[in-house]
Amino acid sequence: MSGAAEPNPRPTRARSRRDPVQLRSRERMGRILDCTAELVDRLGPDQVTTTLIAREADISVGSIYAYFPDRLAIFDEIVERSIGTLDAVIFGTREHADDLGETFLEGSVDIIDALIDLYRTEPGFRTLWFSQYLSPSMLDRMRRSDEEQAITGLQRIRASGLHLDCPDEMAVMRMYVGIIDKGIDIVFRTDPHGDTAAIDELKRAVSIYLSHYLRPLPSDS
Repeated sequence: MSGAAEPNPRPTRARSRRDPVQLRSRERMGRILDCTAELVDRLGPDQVTTTLIAREADISVGSIYAYFPDRLAIFDEIVERSIGTLDAVIFGTREHADDLGETFLEGSVDIIDALIDLYRTEPGFRTLWFSQYLSPSMLDRMRRSDEEQAITGLQRIRASGLHLDCPDEMAVMRMYVGIIDKGIDIVFRTDPHGDTAAIDELKRAVSIYLSHYLRPLPSDS
């Protein structure tokens, strides 16, 4: 689930990178990402250069270019990594809510809390997500994640003995995901630590919206 505005117009060239195979190479690549994410949060992406990354990671600039063509590709990979974490957080939170016997609405509130925490703590993610450096490919990646969350959410609703009383259940689920997306956008654009009043309103908006449609499955379903 995203919270990003459209990026400023920029070249859409591919930011390819070489996938490391050996453990040592994977560890080095991870160090590049970790150091870049920390620098992005501390200095802002405008100030982060490959030379600075190399110094912070204690590697040569050439080692960086062995994996990434430029710093923009590193930024993309930080966001890609964070989207994977985001997907796992949503899945794990929903599984935990199911284990506790919570309703889908209660689990949705838990997910909002988990996402807020992720945006607060995931290195580099929030800074890049709300910056001009968010590439079209990363926006597309998040949109695909949103669609998967809408599909999975509808499956969980039906598995819990409920359905959405409307002509197009997926339209409702896409809007549900979109409300959370835009709500998180507002939460962090008004306060870098997350505006508490906006968080409360986001939870209220999601609960009111879904409550309008959630109904028990008919007995003959």
